[in-house]
Amino acid sequence: MLPVTQIFPALNANLDAGNAIVVAPPGAGKSTALPLYLLKMSRFANSKIIMLQPRRVAARNIALYLAKQLGEEVGRTVGYRVRGENKTSAATRLEIVTEGILTRMLQSSPELPGVGLVIFDEFHERSVHADFSLALCLEVQQALRDDLPLLVMSATLDIEALQKVLPDVPILESTGRAFPVDIQHIEKVSKLPITTQIKNLVLSVFRQHQHDILVFLPGAFEIKKTAAELASALGEDAAIHMLFSELKKEQQQDAILPDPHGKRKIVLATNIAETSLTIEGIEVVVDSGIEKRAIFDVRRGITQLTTQKISQASATQRAGRAGRLMPGTCYRLWPKEQHHRLARQSAPEILQTDLSGFVLEASIWGSAIEDLILIDCPTPAQVQQAQNTLRLAGLLDNGNKATKLGRDVNRLGGNVHVAAMLFASEKLGVAQQSLACAIAALLESKDPLPNSGSVELYERLMLLKNQSKHSIWPLVRQWHAKLGIELQPWPLEDIGLLLGLGFGQWIAKQTAKGRFLLANGSGASLGSSQHHAQSHDSNHAILACDWVVVCNMQITDKQSDNALIRYAQGITLETLQKHFPDAFTERKDVVWDMQKQKISASLSRHFGSIQVSNTPLGSPPKDRALLTWKGLLETKLAKDGLAAIPLDFRSKQLIVRVELARAFLNKSANKTPLPDLSAAGLRSSIYHWLLPYLEDKTSWQQLINLPFYQLLSNLLNYQQLSLLEELLPENWLIPTGRKAALEYSEQGTATLSVRMQEMYGLQKHPVLLNGSLAITCELLSPAQRPLQTTQDIVGFWAGSYVPIQKEMKGRYPRHFWPDDPAHAKATAATKKKM
Repeated sequence: MLPVTQIFPALNANLDAGNAIVVAPPGAGKSTALPLYLLKMSRFANSKIIMLQPRRVAARNIALYLAKQLGEEVGRTVGYRVRGENKTSAATRLEIVTEGILTRMLQSSPELPGVGLVIFDEFHERSVHADFSLALCLEVQQALRDDLPLLVMSATLDIEALQKVLPDVPILESTGRAFPVDIQHIEKVSKLPITTQIKNLVLSVFRQHQHDILVFLPGAFEIKKTAAELASALGEDAAIHMLFSELKKEQQQDAILPDPHGKRKIVLATNIAETSLTIEGIEVVVDSGIEKRAIFDVRRGITQLTTQKISQASATQRAGRAGRLMPGTCYRLWPKEQHHRLARQSAPEILQTDLSGFVLEASIWGSAIEDLILIDCPTPAQVQQAQNTLRLAGLLDNGNKATKLGRDVNRLGGNVHVAAMLFASEKLGVAQQSLACAIAALLESKDPLPNSGSVELYERLMLLKNQSKHSIWPLVRQWHAKLGIELQPWPLEDIGLLLGLGFGQWIAKQTAKGRFLLANGSGASLGSSQHHAQSHDSNHAILACDWVVVCNMQITDKQSDNALIRYAQGITLETLQKHFPDAFTERKDVVWDMQKQKISASLSRHFGSIQVSNTPLGSPPKDRALLTWKGLLETKLAKDGLAAIPLDFRSKQLIVRVELARAFLNKSANKTPLPDLSAAGLRSSIYHWLLPYLEDKTSWQQLINLPFYQLLSNLLNYQQLSLLEELLPENWLIPTGRKAALEYSEQGTATLSVRMQEMYGLQKHPVLLNGSLAITCELLSPAQRPLQTTQDIVGFWAGSYVPIQKEMKGRYPRHFWPDDPAHAKATAATKKKM
């Protein structure tokens, strides 16, 4: 019996009452035994259960396993849906979905008819789809389906973060069924390449163990290189398997299942194998301690493939793979004393990814990003970058509302740039649409004709035309079917134009041999310096073009401003002028252009950020740019005070707190000085706190993007920051145990806005500044509307609370309105959930 069965009675009771959180380590059975138990519950007998999985390979394998446990084929009681693959039927009661499938369901039918439960499995991975789907489900619960329970499950979970959106939800913890794992750290750090270190370590431990080995490497390149070296060294002694997301599902299955010939397996995997998957026979884990993350560079609008250290949570998950089926050993390629320096949790995807699809989804849903019930809200810079990209593609209007094209693109699903190209191609003709389908298949295929040595799409499409049985052809036909068109002869001369319709921000001009400037201001090249010669030999057609459209690239070098171009196609300036006239601009640049909000020194015509023609007046050197900033900011500060600086709310609050604390300390015996953060003080110290960070900045937007709170905090030392937090903290711990934000005013008030029920039991009014400042308590109704403002909570409980109680009992009967609030228990829940 799996350990997770111990929580089944409590789970049953809590799902009857509402939502639940399940925390269970690997091997407990949360992804296998628990769903099967839920299928047997009477409350779900006539409804469907949706289970969201962050990874396709896990979704398939869990569905296959569960169906096998029921003695059925997958697609009957248990099925799955991932992008491009649907294994469900009318009889399916448990549907495992991934990659935005749940979002599609919610967008098309928000009430989720026929769905009795939504499960978010392996939620600790914090995919942007999971975060967004949870936010939408919470809105659906509040507005349409208060009978729809949500179940969030994970092996390692940041409970504090999750409780921001699921307050007062019960947490059910299960033990695991893990065998002991002996952790061995490699104390001597080698300077050899990671693939060589891993190969040497695997070879040294291979003979010390009897069963299979799972090796964690950062990415496909390292996996392929290590696989080749191990295969050469071990020969027939072991079966070497690779496991990463780009592999075909048949290859992934071979890595997961036992070797058919009984050989010992060595599985080389990315972090795809951290959770959900049980790879049969694993006794040993070899952990490189690093991973590759696709991190979106907001400033450049390009995804950067970053190699970084894993988190402690990931290390725990990886080690646990060795103890799923037997006692095991985990070899970690880092010293033990370095382990505590790793981050506790990995950063959520929503803070590190291109949000174009997310912002489009939110616009169609009808909610502003800041209004969604998100655990982590993306930064304004992320949202603005996505909005700019979507407007350029015609998917959002100037008010950031989804256009008809945007809604069509959203319904089609997938990459928004590819979908925009497919729909926009309709205006050019059915032959161009047919060609767009082939381009879409190429860009989304896992096997994009690797035999072509060029980045040029023309060569790949020619190869595709001549290989009628290539694995990409089914994708080509699928796109034709989705658009309702027949295959046509392809007008290959229009490849660049079609790409421009979807990837307008990546139209680029060649500035030097093999180097390009993109319309969004980023740089790109045909290869790194060590690969230039080979790159130039195979890309002569691209090198002959002044203008190209890039449709796939990545940043692989943190130190480089250039992204590596993977796929591109040439386009002429005449084509751009004919089909993209609105993208061309002419401007007369001055020292500070108020309309463009940037420093410049030329008369030029531009395509986006690309200079098409120029009458040079000279680019401003850094010292001149700094002088321009100085004059501009001093003028604005003198005229408008601190309002001239685009400070965020938290920074403004810091200034108010410091100034209030300074005034208080001036009247007391405390001799700890605080810096002058008044408008005059900041103006006089502008050389110290702001101008040094503007040396390489030329636009107002770059100024807005500065971390102002950090810059201002740098003016205070540790002792001063501690004193400020003691006198005037950012948050106040209210009776429910939640930290609620305080809002300070320049008039010397501190306001705490909370629901009245959260303040029950408070028998002493909260004060600040060593008791000299009473907090203004703004007590709210369950609908967040003000009911009473008081600086005497004790007097309020004893007096004017009574008529409010009487009115609220009639208006909000489901909520708790005690006769003696001063001695009642604080709560944020309804009476039913208390």
